[in-house]
Amino acid sequence: MNLARIAANERIAQLDVLRGLAILLILYMNIQYMGDFSNPEYFPNRVSWNGFDQAAWWVNRLLDGTQRGLLELLFGAGVLIMARHAMTPDGPVAVADLHMRRNMWLMVFGIAHGVVFLWEGDILFAYGTAALLIFPFRRLRSRWLLGLGIAVNLGLLAPSMIEYRERAALATAATAAGDRLAGGERLGDADKAVLAKWGAAQAEARGIDPAIIKAEKARMKGPFAAYAAARIKAWVSVEFTEVGIYWENVIEAFGTMMIGMALFKWGIIQGRASRATFVLLLVAGYGIGLALRVPATVAQLRFDALPDIGMVTFGLARLPITLGHIGGVTLALSTGLGKIMLRPFEANGRLPLSTYMGASAAAVVLFGWPFLGLFGKLGFGQLFALATAIIVSQIIIANLWLKLFATGPLEWLWKSLSYAAPQPLRTGTEPLS
Repeated sequence: MNLARIAANERIAQLDVLRGLAILLILYMNIQYMGDFSNPEYFPNRVSWNGFDQAAWWVNRLLDGTQRGLLELLFGAGVLIMARHAMTPDGPVAVADLHMRRNMWLMVFGIAHGVVFLWEGDILFAYGTAALLIFPFRRLRSRWLLGLGIAVNLGLLAPSMIEYRERAALATAATAAGDRLAGGERLGDADKAVLAKWGAAQAEARGIDPAIIKAEKARMKGPFAAYAAARIKAWVSVEFTEVGIYWENVIEAFGTMMIGMALFKWGIIQGRASRATFVLLLVAGYGIGLALRVPATVAQLRFDALPDIGMVTFGLARLPITLGHIGGVTLALSTGLGKIMLRPFEANGRLPLSTYMGASAAAVVLFGWPFLGLFGKLGFGQLFALATAIIVSQIIIANLWLKLFATGPLEWLWKSLSYAAPQPLRTGTEPLS
């Protein structure tokens, strides 16, 4: 069966705008890891901490995870778009075959993102995995997709809840041991162990160990081969070993893709629901999300190990804020001014792979040695300014590119591999999904 491809007149502009915003603005979340030392979101004051740095840090904290959320919702919607022929008698096998190839190749791009483009925070490998798992769920009713998706996202909070309880228990035990010590009691081994553990937790919360910074600086400022090796090692660590966020990302993406499918079936993510629906998403999404996240962000400013409920509510806020984005963008696109302002992002929504991996390539040039070698030299605000310059450049390049070409270079390669045949690249041919 020759699967019909999505033509230009079939594209949904709102989906491209949402995808473009998400894939561009995710750089604001990533650039700290690309250009600074370990865990910069927790220790943003290492280089400088002026008003610009603090404003940038607040933007980072309030929007954290919501670009991923948008991409995951859109990915779920995209599965339904790609599977539109699966209801025909000979369609399911052909669609499933394409779906499998498409997402297995996406996983290959994810590996390349880590070992060639040197970005340890890649999401493509996890998204490809989640997409392979999500396909059989596409025929569930919308309310089931929504309910299961929410349940999966809530389940992801379990580790944070456990950490909160453990931290609270440690703080209580450390306070009691400290009181006994202050009262002149002789502490036993258990109390000494508690105080040592609490002291280590406080030291970790108040800043990065100078020895860690020195070692990381030596790796990042050495020959490019050493820089590349350090980045690849970091990719393995972040994704699979010490940090190991791969399966967490897969589960998060899987749950949020199901919600994206539900929103697509209801016509919400395409902007086809009532205006009242999008007003509700905007007001309730941002209202609930910010009410959960702002106190959690304020608590982080203490830079101490004391437990706070924000350890749980920070992650809980991700999905409501993401839905608020959908409401806000949809309402903006319903106005003439909004269309003018958001139209440039549509091009990057059509070139998401090239945009995403292109930003990582730019980071290698900016931060890698012996290129510009800016790693570890810029404050939070300066990194945000640099991200803004990259984003603006990518918007201009993407819009100019699409005047000559029907799809991006990496998108062309991905689609050619997925369809097992070279696909059209120049304008004048039918652009693919």
